[in-house]
Amino acid sequence: MARVTGAMVAVVLLSATLAGQQGAPTFEVASIRPSGNTNAEDHSEVQPSGQFLVTNTRLADLLRVVFDVQPHELVFGERLPSWVDSERWDIIGKGPPISDEVAQRPLLLAMMRNLLIERFKLVTRREVRDGPAYALVVARADRGLGPQMRPSTADCAALAAAFKASGARRTPDSPVCGLSRLRGRFRGTGVRLTELVRLLAPAAGRPVVDATGLTGAFDLDLTFTPVDAPDPAVGGSLFTAIQEQLGLRLEPRQAPMNRLVIESAERPTPD
Repeated sequence: MARVTGAMVAVVLLSATLAGQQGAPTFEVASIRPSGNTNAEDHSEVQPSGQFLVTNTRLADLLRVVFDVQPHELVFGERLPSWVDSERWDIIGKGPPISDEVAQRPLLLAMMRNLLIERFKLVTRREVRDGPAYALVVARADRGLGPQMRPSTADCAALAAAFKASGARRTPDSPVCGLSRLRGRFRGTGVRLTELVRLLAPAAGRPVVDATGLTGAFDLDLTFTPVDAPDPAVGGSLFTAIQEQLGLRLEPRQAPMNRLVIESAERPTPD
């Protein structure tokens, strides 16, 4: 059994399983209820049998994951009730065991979207808006990387199989591929830059787009001082750290950004 916190809800969804119903991927059994313990930490537990539990989690947080959007890409419509970003929910889903989480990711996300759309009566639309953003670019003229970033040689499939066989719980220090976020630190193995820009956006305060032209996977370790740190003078800012440690740079620019607008939602009937 694995345990993850709110920042790792995606892991929970990727560990869930699905079955087909009229062409739409769905859980064999699913239950949604208001959380009975609002003081509990939001977390999820995944079982190898295919059952997963989401506890004390806001609908807004789930929407960002299952629609695969960054926080700035999710827009709440004027008619959307405030409870979407405040009330917390417990969800239980059950399906048959899965063999390949990575290959089944698109179907797993579609399954969760369908569950939330059906039960919360979601009405959504897509749009494109221009807005301020940062472009992540290579800082050096010779396109060399910084000391804390290098092309990855990790065998991610082998690492994942070994970790799964160990039965250990996943933590930011687990020896598997992926990008972990701690306060003032991003660390990853076998990371695509699309993953990095997703984590950079909240820390940078605006959307980030990948304009490096770099392909493949990388190992990286980025340490910086959060803007709300008690002593900002200790350590370097995010912008300085990216350039000095990764050999990359954030450049301000206007960019068209995809938005997912949630027009309306209704509380589901508990079951």
